[in-house]
Amino acid sequence: MKVLNLIWGFTLGAGIDKCFLTYARLSEVDNDVEVLSVCINLQNIHSHIEPLQEIGAEFIDIKNRKDFSWIRKLKELIDKEKPDVIFTHGFNGAIIVFIERLFKGIKLPVVFSYHGFYNPPTRSRKLVAPIFNSLPIWIYKHIAKKVVCVSEDSSSQLVSRGVPLTKIATVYNGIKDAYTDDKVKMDNDVVNIVSCSRIDAIKGLGVLLDALALLRDKGIEFHYYMIGEGPELNSLKVHCNLLNLNEYVTFAGFQTNIAEWLNGADIFTITSYQENHSIAVLEAMRSGKAIVATNVGGNGESISDGYEGYLVPAGDVKSLAVALEKLIKSEELRMRFGNMARKRFVHQFTEEAMMKNLVRVLKS
Repeated sequence: MKVLNLIWGFTLGAGIDKCFLTYARLSEVDNDVEVLSVCINLQNIHSHIEPLQEIGAEFIDIKNRKDFSWIRKLKELIDKEKPDVIFTHGFNGAIIVFIERLFKGIKLPVVFSYHGFYNPPTRSRKLVAPIFNSLPIWIYKHIAKKVVCVSEDSSSQLVSRGVPLTKIATVYNGIKDAYTDDKVKMDNDVVNIVSCSRIDAIKGLGVLLDALALLRDKGIEFHYYMIGEGPELNSLKVHCNLLNLNEYVTFAGFQTNIAEWLNGADIFTITSYQENHSIAVLEAMRSGKAIVATNVGGNGESISDGYEGYLVPAGDVKSLAVALEKLIKSEELRMRFGNMARKRFVHQFTEEAMMKNLVRVLKS
């Protein structure tokens, strides 16, 4: 079985991109599956494409979003490689397939992965958000053989919008259980808090800074490391400065050694307004970290409140501050939550389990 694993763009800061790298290796769990990974690469956004090069992915290079030469190039690649099924991802993937069918007559079986509604990263992109959120639903209903959702919450979103349940399969994200003793050196005198994400408005990081300011005002010692890059980074730096938090916060930028950062930290937090099945949460669970997460999307399917960490309402500064304060003040609680998170990861969210479940869907 030959699978064309297809993605539009690649940033590595998004969970969908990390999943794509795992999808590329399905042959490791089933020798009958051959995966050809292809990225339609927008050269004007200067993405971190090194991981794609490492897995031997093919690139369809285009200058920008207005360069439609990818339509012809993708058709030529499909004719040459003759895949049995196309496996493509997110709202961009759905639109790619629709355009290929409309203009090039490509009618191979298609499996889509669904990672939630499109949230525009900039004001200008809000104009296309309704298209990106409605057109894929029509495509799932009329074109998809299967839609792979990364959480039950994501599945419920599609069912509520009319996608037949028979077309939907839930396959939780999983990551490799790789272990390293290496750690990033942090402040040994205080509790260290880390977040890892693309720096978008949807991630709620301004709320996190506000919560940290409350803790600072109470005389609680900590240091926070914001890992990632994105369109909201500069505004968050301004916000941090206005809160007089600069000595408590480090903007660490894009990092590739997330496991080492988590090893050096005491608490992991994710403050998003929307998540589906966060890879960042799984990375924290793998590292045995106590977690504070917003109770949105699939976060509550990864951790249970009071067992692996705390779940708090999105946008609730006070609740977030209270949860962080409890963990900062209790090493015993951090250790207990971290151990529980590690056990649940090993039991439920490994990369091998994800890949085996996904192969079953593709073969069906």
